[in-house]
Amino acid sequence: MYEFLIFDADHTLFDFDRAEKNAIIRVLYETGQPYNDILLELYKNVNTALWKKFEKNEITQIKIKTERFRLFFEKAGITGDFQKASVNYLEYLSQGSYLLSGSEELIFTLKKSYIIGLLTNGISTVQHPRLENSVFKNVFDAVVVSGDVGVNKPDPRIFQLLADKAGFFDKKRMLMIGDSLTSDMQGGINYNIDTCWYNPNRKHNSTEVVPTYEISKLNELYSILEQGRI
Repeated sequence: MYEFLIFDADHTLFDFDRAEKNAIIRVLYETGQPYNDILLELYKNVNTALWKKFEKNEITQIKIKTERFRLFFEKAGITGDFQKASVNYLEYLSQGSYLLSGSEELIFTLKKSYIIGLLTNGISTVQHPRLENSVFKNVFDAVVVSGDVGVNKPDPRIFQLLADKAGFFDKKRMLMIGDSLTSDMQGGINYNIDTCWYNPNRKHNSTEVVPTYEISKLNELYSILEQGRI
């Protein structure tokens, strides 16, 4: 049976899309650029590409902070101070502690029976305030933010750091739950623990990453845990 459940934060428990959209709206307003969904998608594409590079250790978090807005402004034809926009965006993003539907009930229910960990690839000044201002403050038994430790998923070392914090080392009784195949699932595989891919949009898996389980709703995790696996 599983005893230590490791959760990703954004797109798994936290509604990052909502926080991101609100932050972008405020940044664009300050540049005098009216918001529209096309601009949001453009920013997302730029940002996602950079974070994929981060997973491969091809770019640092510090570089991402400004580079994404430099590229975004350039592609969108926006004139303005992209460095100031980067600083303000992070501040606005850190205020977005929105949760995905069902995540609060899930975590508080599981907390009664399991050790719960949070493992996120994120910027420290963004992730910590979002967690502290949410109902999940002081709920997780161990939390590791990549920005604090200089290593990120899918590197197995960040999983070990979380295990060290939790004081739990039996990999057969650990389960990683997250939405990213290349970060969460590949990271769990690299650390040699079971994985559960949260895939609410039922995306086709075109990668070579093979999760142990796949769910499209958070409450489907209960049946997996009831079955357990050793």
